[in-house]
Order: sequence, then C-alpha cells, then structure tokens
Amino acid sequence: MRPVVYWSFHDYVQGFNNPVEEWYSKSLSDAGRFQLDSLLKNVATTEQHIQWVGFKYLKGEPRTERIWQLDFLADGRQYRALGVFGSIRRQAVLLVGCYHKGKTYTPPDALDTAVKRAKNLREGRATTRERKIKIDV
Repeated sequence: MRPVVYWSFHDYVQGFNNPVEEWYSKSLSDAGRFQLDSLLKNVATTEQHIQWVGFKYLKGEPRTERIWQLDFLADGRQYRALGVFGSIRRQAVLLVGCYHKGKTYTPPDALDTAVKRAKNLREGRATTRERKIKIDV
C-alpha cells in the first residue's frame, strides 16, 4: 500500500536559475543528497508540518516571510534547507540550502538570501519548480 502524500516540495526559481538544484547537485555529497531526499520523502507523508522531523521556524527574520528550516546531518555537518510555505495548500518551497555550525551559516548570507527569495516569490518576481520526491511503494 502506498503511503498518503500530503505535501509537495518545490524549488525557488528565478528566470532560468534554480539555486536549490545547483546546491543539491554541486554542494551536497551523495550522502547529503540521500539524507535530504530521505527527509523530504518522510515529511511529505506527514500530515501536519509541525510534526516534521527537523522542522522549526527561524527567529529574528522578518515575520512577514515566516522562514522555516529542515535540519539534516551528512558528512559530519549540520545542513539546513530553508523554506516557506507556498500559495497552494500543502506546498513547501525550498529557498536556499546551507550548513550551520554554532551561530555561523555557510554561506554567511543564507538567512538574508532566504528572506529576499521569499519576498521575490510573494511579490511575483520568482516562481517555483516541483522537486520530485520518490515515495516507495
């Protein structure tokens, strides 16, 4: 029996540029890609986002954007996928990928970038592309 899929995941896209896919394919190792794919597969089948493993809203960023993060560990690093909820019900949009150690994000402007991209989406200056999630049969 196939699990019920509640959520769709999308990448932030501006013009022909998909920075989330670029981060995924160029910055994450095979282990990192596997961990992110596994995380997205699991949370896609979780009805309420507040029950997602590794989920929390960020504090201190402009409340109008309501940025959240999903945490995952790979290669001894604490990775973060920063995102917002989209305009369609149960749509999650990944804005930027980064890693985090202590109070330092790499890249250092990851939080500012996430806020700018969320604003671009909200104001129609950017779009999304669906990220296909394999859900096992």
